[in-house]
Amino acid sequence: MAISNLESAQKLFVGQGDLIIFDEVTDYSAATIKTLANPQSLGQVVEDSTNWTGDDVSVDEIRDEQGDLITATVGAGTVAFECELASTSQVMIQTFLKGTAITGASAMSSIFGTGSGTGISATGFGVNLPVVTRPIAWLNDEMKRLFLIPKAKITANLTNSDKLMRIHLNVLAEYIDTTNLKTAIIIDGNKAAV
Repeated sequence: MAISNLESAQKLFVGQGDLIIFDEVTDYSAATIKTLANPQSLGQVVEDSTNWTGDDVSVDEIRDEQGDLITATVGAGTVAFECELASTSQVMIQTFLKGTAITGASAMSSIFGTGSGTGISATGFGVNLPVVTRPIAWLNDEMKRLFLIPKAKITANLTNSDKLMRIHLNVLAEYIDTTNLKTAIIIDGNKAAV
């Protein structure tokens, strides 16, 4: 019997070139890759903060009294990762920490040395549960492969390390099985040169 290769050439997914977030999806039953709207880069992600946190597939063995395997049950694993965003801008706090704009920040003008109070803004958070469900994608380092989670439960918290305040994200893929979307999708392509 001749042995052939399952694949003609390896396709590796190495590194992280960018993280992309999309607008919230209102109806997943009608959603497709094409209807995922408004892709936006999440900007700088802190070095070595992106880690795979998904659970492995589990196998529970059922054995007889002599230790022989009768059967085994299999539990699905999860698709999940975490990362830390370097930016704590107003839009990042509003998006991931469920922050809201606070009025009256110009009263702090003397602290910032601006007598007029122009250009001073404030964003409050910590009241609403910091969780959103949106599509998110991870581009590899060559920008040629995209790992898409169409229905990602994203939780966030503020953290501080190495003197840098940052937003820590936990991303967990929620189950989806429609004709056009699955829990996780890998897309092969090429990002246009900038």
